[in-house]
Amino acid sequence: MTIIVRSSNRAYLSPNVFTSMDKYLHASANLLVFNPPTVPVIEIREGSLSLELQEKVVFSVTGDAKIIADDKQQDPWKASIAQKTINLSTDRVAYLAIKGLTPPTNILQPLKPETMLTAVNPSNVPEKILMALKVPQVLRISNSDWLESISRLQRHISLVTDAVQRGAELVRIKINGGEFEAWVLELE
Repeated sequence: MTIIVRSSNRAYLSPNVFTSMDKYLHASANLLVFNPPTVPVIEIREGSLSLELQEKVVFSVTGDAKIIADDKQQDPWKASIAQKTINLSTDRVAYLAIKGLTPPTNILQPLKPETMLTAVNPSNVPEKILMALKVPQVLRISNSDWLESISRLQRHISLVTDAVQRGAELVRIKINGGEFEAWVLELE
């Protein structure tokens, strides 16, 4: 599957976690789409990016960013699906992971308009599991050891995915004027 860069401002292909400015954000974006944490992502540094897609992809964005996918606003820190376009902008740093993204190079490089990227097997995650792949606020910030923080996030994703596969249902709970989501599994 081919992904075409339509516009790019301060966006870079980061081939692995060690070439990124923020290792935790890089790895977290990948975990949300079931990529290994060190595979390539797109790093946006106080800039913007517009991608054209040839088919459906699973993607996630970590960091603080405005995301529009297929003309619908999306939230960061969760897995999402797009079929035609992904547009994002940030005034900080953000990372875009696409399931199965394969790097054309092994060095950090700026993305230029008309660059073509490829993704292998980009959309094979069940939709109910995608709904559950959201990072809670408490796990969005790395402690001093990014590897330990990634381990905690992997555990969270594993627990939520397991609960959904065993039949958990999403419920919304209102507490003190705030609305929260929880996956509830009936125990016998």
